[in-house]
Amino acid sequence: MRKIKYFVFALFLFVSISTLQSCTFFYGEKAELSYTAMFDSLWKDYDETYALFEVRGINWNEQYNICKPLIHDDMSDKEFLEVLKKLLYPLKDSHVYVKSSIGSLNSGEDNIIIDNFSLNEVCEQYIESPVKCGNNIITYGTLKTDSSVGYIHIAGFSSGQTGINQKQDWAEDIDIALEKLKDTRCMILDIRGNRGGLTGNVTRISGRFCAEDKVYAISRTRNGKGKNDLGPGVELEIKKNGSWQYTKPVILLTNAQTMSAGEEFTMALVSQSHVTQVGNHTCGVFSLALERCMANGWKYSVSVQKVTDAKGNVPEGKGIVPAAENLIMNPSVSEDLQMDRAIELCK
Repeated sequence: MRKIKYFVFALFLFVSISTLQSCTFFYGEKAELSYTAMFDSLWKDYDETYALFEVRGINWNEQYNICKPLIHDDMSDKEFLEVLKKLLYPLKDSHVYVKSSIGSLNSGEDNIIIDNFSLNEVCEQYIESPVKCGNNIITYGTLKTDSSVGYIHIAGFSSGQTGINQKQDWAEDIDIALEKLKDTRCMILDIRGNRGGLTGNVTRISGRFCAEDKVYAISRTRNGKGKNDLGPGVELEIKKNGSWQYTKPVILLTNAQTMSAGEEFTMALVSQSHVTQVGNHTCGVFSLALERCMANGWKYSVSVQKVTDAKGNVPEGKGIVPAAENLIMNPSVSEDLQMDRAIELCK
């Protein structure tokens, strides 16, 4: 009973702190609310924890010199947000954002070109009686023109809440889709528009397509004030799971809206010899993004990791790129050349 009381109290404390309007510590003085102080605090946090200045080609001190003169304490919230855009947009990092009550910014996505893709259009044109499972995240079926070719679309790698109330067992439903499609001779695995989620779900699903356990990426977290101070590498590995693995030819469809955990999945799958990537390059954001709070309650995120592939190449900012003959852009959602190329490769 005592343990239960302690748990309830701890939970109450967590909720109380997380619902405070300004993100301050439970003990201690409140952070200064002036625009000057908030700007300096945010800039310093990035200066000491952001891991990708060199990769992104940004002189952070120069950004300070450009933007700091624009800050004054009698400015408006809107004007302050505009200066933060000027500070952060050059990073072109979709894991860098600011969220406020008057608007938001995303360093990468605000300036990204949206690829033409519609799952509804794909299902209408190409898929025979598509079925959904996994909280509607997984869509599967076979081609209308060839029932020996399977199709699976994975919309993301998380579902609903991912905090204290998270329930992510939806990923197990990949088993349902694969059991229905186990007799196909080829699979089109579509992760276009997949904006990421949880690495655990990447591991769970990618393992069903694994022919060979293999390290596909190494992640290092910034751990010092030097901009290249990185901790020891943590290996990410694709491993077989499930009662069997789909190791017949797989065509993996990606686009520029395939990002974050969707890109981890791409790296994992293309490490396998039976997988061919088709479509556009992925977004190019691989780091863990840690969310912070400013003194006024605005939230912002910082990319704190540098990720390489197993050979040491850095895909940050470039994404995972298909071979030249399979690098294809769609003219429109109704003219899906990426899907057409995947079908061609399955013949």
